Amino acid sequence: MPCTILLLIQPDERLEKRTYARFQSIDDCVDRVCAIYESLLERKYPEMPVIHYDIAELFDFMDELKDIVCLVQQEGASEYVPRNKQWIKEQIFANMGRTFKKERKSWEEEA
Repeated sequence: MPCTILLLIQPDERLEKRTYARFQSIDDCVDRVCAIYESLLERKYPEMPVIHYDIAELFDFMDELKDIVCLVQQEGASEYVPRNKQWIKEQIFANMGRTFKKERKSWEEEA
């Protein structure tokens, strides 16, 4: 369903570090959350050519943030609905499940 999502992140106590981004889909929003974590890992482990992590590590990263929330506006609606960290985690989990199913189908077709 088309929507507008504002992702708001405050990594620590410093108010000047607050950021936000706007997306047109939930998938794009959760992809950004994953990309932020991947970027952090790349800076932390620059010598590693490929970064691997599991969903628990991503969720731990999210839990370490001072705040991460989404404001979701469905198409045609005039208000934004606040969504908390747990909702974002559920969307990430659902997104990864859809991605895995697509990749598995592709592998099966190649076999």
